[in-house]
Amino acid sequence: MLSALRFVLKDMLHDRSRTALSVIGLAVVIASYFILNALSGALANSLEATTVSRNLIVIQNDLIDPSDAILDPQVIEAAEALMPEAISRISPIVFRHTRVGDDVVQLRAAAQEDWQPIHHLMLLAGAWPAQDREVVVGEGLALSNHWDVGTPVTIFGSEFTISGIFRSPGIAFASIWMPIDTFWALFDIAHHYQAVFVQAAVGVDPEVVLQRLQDDPRLSGRFTVYFEDNYSRHNIHALQDMSSMMSIVSWVALMGIVFGVFNATTLSTIERGRELGILLGVGFSHRRVLGLIWLRSALQALLAYGVGLSAALLYIFSQQTASPLIILGVPFQLDITPFMAATGLVWVLGLALFGAWLSTQRIFNQPVVELLSST
Repeated sequence: MLSALRFVLKDMLHDRSRTALSVIGLAVVIASYFILNALSGALANSLEATTVSRNLIVIQNDLIDPSDAILDPQVIEAAEALMPEAISRISPIVFRHTRVGDDVVQLRAAAQEDWQPIHHLMLLAGAWPAQDREVVVGEGLALSNHWDVGTPVTIFGSEFTISGIFRSPGIAFASIWMPIDTFWALFDIAHHYQAVFVQAAVGVDPEVVLQRLQDDPRLSGRFTVYFEDNYSRHNIHALQDMSSMMSIVSWVALMGIVFGVFNATTLSTIERGRELGILLGVGFSHRRVLGLIWLRSALQALLAYGVGLSAALLYIFSQQTASPLIILGVPFQLDITPFMAATGLVWVLGLALFGAWLSTQRIFNQPVVELLSST
């Protein structure tokens, strides 16, 4: 085995320029696989934390981005008409995308007394806002921007202080929350809400409340009532599609290893047909020659794996440090786990060996005499 390894290494060093090109080509494919797989994993992980709630949400029809909606006052009146026998609490809310530093984030505003019982915000550090220029931020947003309690942030040209960091289900973990009065004072616009959250009274079936609201003529077919968890899933459908697409593309990229190794090995065996014929002529079996070719392909694949994985890790580190990935206002933490790295190594080696095996089938079907006569 050691003699075969020395032989293959000498052969690779003898043709170092082609070896380097092959390794670089495979490394690009491997790095692409890891980056796309990391992105797919980040999207999938964020989608697992969906809201678990029997609250209802009323919002304008056919809108993915709730900041585009306008909630008619009649909708709030329809919900208030069912209080207190069917509905115990309602909470109108405002959504707005705004730039904070270099990132576009989602700003949410609602009555502060509704943040915990209706919107499921759980304070992790600091305190809830007690002054006009205080806000709380989700843990995902704080992590991606390296924010902490007391950090100043500029929102719509005004400076605020982070008074607390919260955790919440769904994709709200990446938002900034402020009291509704602070929001109206900051933007100085007409008091238009985008949605209203409705909490059914104790002992009342939320399905009944949903149906009564949906049948109310004041909704006029322009507004739809969802269970909050169903609305969350509806709202992140685009992210689910994106996660699936990234996963598929990452595996398609990995399949490029087969073609890369096949082309490199085919070219090498064609140019070295005479040498292969000599090996077969002096008693080497097809299996031993294939073993040498496999060993060469495996070494190239291992080198490419090391370069590709290092490049992917470097890219993810630099990208997360310089500018965290933001999709639809949600920051995503890319990560290459040990399991992902180990799985990638197995697939890289397996696909490289398969590509090498495919490329040798034509050579091994030729008579030794033809190989010896090749130039």
